[in-house]
Amino acid sequence: MTKDECLEHLLRSYSRYYNISRDAEPPFCAAAEFHSHSEQYFLVKAAKVADIDSSEYVYFAFAEHLTAENVRQLSLSAWNAGLARIKPFYGHRNSDVTLIVIAGTVGADAAAEAKKINFYKSYRFSFFGWSSFFLAVTGTEDGKYAFNRRGKTLRNFFPKS
Repeated sequence: MTKDECLEHLLRSYSRYYNISRDAEPPFCAAAEFHSHSEQYFLVKAAKVADIDSSEYVYFAFAEHLTAENVRQLSLSAWNAGLARIKPFYGHRNSDVTLIVIAGTVGADAAAEAKKINFYKSYRFSFFGWSSFFLAVTGTEDGKYAFNRRGKTLRNFFPKS
């Protein structure tokens, strides 16, 4: 499977619930975003208990051969790009940032580095919500996958080949 085919497969997986943009800012080749808003009431709508907002920002990147330094730089770029879009307030629950890197080959050092990367931020001691970072790395030529601790939930998005 080529990198473009893998990207198309992933974008189809995200297209049902996410708004996808193929003209993302470099170093990303595509981006997706999801927003959810819910409200809780006590008996009647006038007695509102809570507003709850959740968001997720997903960034896709290509690489020929992925190294530990590339993983660090791409992760930091995605984290900063995602945080720049977050506006915490009282009803904000969480805003997660996800990076999916599609590479030709994944170096052993890159896979080890991907497992270590962990970003987390709380806003006003979590009263205004929090942000977490999810990372998934795949190699199309060597068939390697690597995930950070939170990114293991992304395993089902990847094609079985």
